[in-house]
Amino acid sequence: MDSLTAAFYDVMYQYRLPFSPEGVAANLTAWRENKTPLVELLRRHPNWNEQELAVVFDFAESREIDHNSVDENKFEMIMLAHDAGLDDIKLSDFQAALDAATADYATIPDASRLETIRTHGRIKCAEGQKASRIINRLCVKFGLDQYQIERIQGEHGDDPTTVMVKPYNAIFARLADSLDPVRIPKTGILSVHPCDFLEMSSQKNSWQSCHRLNGGGYRAGCQSYMGDAVSMIFFTVDDDVKADFYHAPRLTRQIFAYKDGLLLQSRLYPNNDDETRKLYRGLVQNAIAQCLGVPNLWNVKSKPDESRAFLETAEHSLHYPDYEYSYGLVSLLNGTPTDRKLTIGSQSLCTCCGQPHNDSSSLKCGTCESVIVCKECGSTVSRDSAHYMDDAFFCRDCVAQCELCGSWIQGAEVHQAISRSGRIVRLCEHCHTSATGTCDLCSSREICQIINAGRFCPHTEYAVATAA
Repeated sequence: MDSLTAAFYDVMYQYRLPFSPEGVAANLTAWRENKTPLVELLRRHPNWNEQELAVVFDFAESREIDHNSVDENKFEMIMLAHDAGLDDIKLSDFQAALDAATADYATIPDASRLETIRTHGRIKCAEGQKASRIINRLCVKFGLDQYQIERIQGEHGDDPTTVMVKPYNAIFARLADSLDPVRIPKTGILSVHPCDFLEMSSQKNSWQSCHRLNGGGYRAGCQSYMGDAVSMIFFTVDDDVKADFYHAPRLTRQIFAYKDGLLLQSRLYPNNDDETRKLYRGLVQNAIAQCLGVPNLWNVKSKPDESRAFLETAEHSLHYPDYEYSYGLVSLLNGTPTDRKLTIGSQSLCTCCGQPHNDSSSLKCGTCESVIVCKECGSTVSRDSAHYMDDAFFCRDCVAQCELCGSWIQGAEVHQAISRSGRIVRLCEHCHTSATGTCDLCSSREICQIINAGRFCPHTEYAVATAA
């Protein structure tokens, strides 16, 4: 089995999704046929990683304190205090203390502000303490961390569910983040690897989108992006991740698409931050220009209507077209004619039968049987008849249920024993050792296992099968 097929199988196993060798082969064939020109282009980059099918960047994201961001997040915290039911006096005190903690737009507030914070916030704070720590103590003092609201989860076709959440955690995180200038080392990946499209909204992420394989309303869009001729996926992971990127949680992610001098940058997840978008766009623009061997000169169409004029979605494609809703930004390489268009997306192919399907919320069509491939023997069997264990599916011939404890076992973990009636049974290692071991209840214990006395000893029910 080639590495791409094995990786595709691995993703299907992780999400417990149905698939067959034919379905996976059809998806990978479409990927190879359509993505090859893009792969050949990116291979020219000095940072190309053949195993990962990606250009890999080591870089750092830097950010200074933005006054507008601080003000917006502070206002949101004050609104939360109001919604939490603080009376007028407490609300006034809370706002006065919060204003003092953020007045300098600094990581550490000026010492002259501390008395105001202590008086109105009725909390302890010391010179040199970070503003975020003071704010958290202030909010806890006024009970904002305990306030809960109902929230409906689900987007773009997902099944909506109602959950209770504490909005304070997210609001405080944004406010604390806005007060902290940072330089974060990251690994950036510009990838065309099939599994990076499948995992574009990984279940390991701290955030998810409608393209997630575990319940996303547009999960088939992963296949549509994967199978077209233009889409690339740019994402960042922690700096210490250096291989098998599709396994890693994404810190950020967005789709880029390129062909014939046109470059699309779509929505950035989880936050469509302009500065971060600009940083990523610069990296990708430079990478494409370097691969082409031309000057890195681009004409950026900053208005959504201007960008949309260069874009079209492929017929029958099942991805969610963020770029059609003011999230897309097109760059034209210097000298590119303005009458060209990027066609984004492709038909999604069923992972079981390999034929095109039209269900955006599934990776398979609605007519063929849900099947899986046994990880042990490679047989294709009905998903309903298979057993899932150790992050993979196994057919009934390759796994067994221990007849004593009921646990599922496979491969070398299966141990056979023979009952007093002569029936062969399959046991897990622990039960096999316990059932066929020396019981120490008679004088034969010294030679019990040597002569396999369990076959006729009245104190035991099982003996080692190989000695029968």
